Amino acid sequence: MNASPLSLSHVSLAYGTHRVLDEVTLALPATGITLLTGPNGGGKTSLLRVMAGLLRPAAGSVERRPGLLTGYLPQQRRIDRRFPITVAQVVASGLLNRRSIFGRMGREGRAAVERTLAELRLDALAGRPIEALSGGQWQRTLLARAVVSSPGLLLLDEPDTHLDTPSRAFLYDRLAAWASTCSIVIVSHDAAAATALRPTATYVADGGRLSLAAPAAL
Repeated sequence: MNASPLSLSHVSLAYGTHRVLDEVTLALPATGITLLTGPNGGGKTSLLRVMAGLLRPAAGSVERRPGLLTGYLPQQRRIDRRFPITVAQVVASGLLNRRSIFGRMGREGRAAVERTLAELRLDALAGRPIEALSGGQWQRTLLARAVVSSPGLLLLDEPDTHLDTPSRAFLYDRLAAWASTCSIVIVSHDAAAATALRPTATYVADGGRLSLAAPAAL
């Protein structure tokens, strides 16, 4: 399918009198990586939340492809790590959009969880309580939850946080592989991300406005 999974037209968003998005227009490719960079407070996280459907713009429109499944990894991880739940259960919660009752999952769902755990090198940790995870293991667990449903759109807000150099290289390798079948939007401050990920396009969010990065800046 070549249709854009999501497009924004003249989208604006404000918190009170502070405008965080200003007339943003963007059409995502059907596959590939779109990289968002820019200073803190430039509007990157708010833009991702609009794409995820968690924020409604004050003006403009957001068009989603019918039936689009979206995976989302937020910047702020608000899950209480003391909650008695295992790695496998967290990943399985990413299939809630494909089943009606939490905890009841068919063979296909179990296979998806097992496959995703193995792909992100979490299979040996499947039964471990989340409070016992390192920062990098927890980050990979949340990433697995975002991708387990095989979404057509994957939104990742600083997914390389808490990762050491080898883990970051592994993450970028996985993202490059997933980008052949879905559209991925990544917020990253890692200077090496543009080189490692080879994004379809890199945008700079600054002052609520979005601009295409010049080739020399990549």
